[in-house]
Amino acid sequence: MQYIEQSEKSVQEVVNNIQEIASNYKFGVLHVHNVKETLNSKGVDFDKECQILDICNPNYAKQFLGEDMSLSSVMPCKITVYTDKEETNITLNSLVQLVDDINPDMIDLAQEVQNTLLEIIDEVK
Repeated sequence: MQYIEQSEKSVQEVVNNIQEIASNYKFGVLHVHNVKETLNSKGVDFDKECQILDICNPNYAKQFLGEDMSLSSVMPCKITVYTDKEETNITLNSLVQLVDDINPDMIDLAQEVQNTLLEIIDEVK
């Protein structure tokens, strides 16, 4: 499952807002991948705005990894902000489903993290 919210803001405004408020939820933005800039710098003509934020809460990360290191394959969490048909979209893949595929015993924690990420998205949209 994928959660998609639309915003009246630009991609950059949403990305900046997430970076500004993430700490209010005890999350940090580890990196922002600017897909358009990266592809263009490699000689690939790409004109759509798309930025992928790697976002993490170290306490949650420790809980996941302390239980099952293979969960590192779905970390850090990603929030993607992109334009499609001149609309700004904010997306999050279901962390619950990703974790369930690897370690169903961790679903409750995944749900808690996912709920917080959806709160962040709701606040910035």
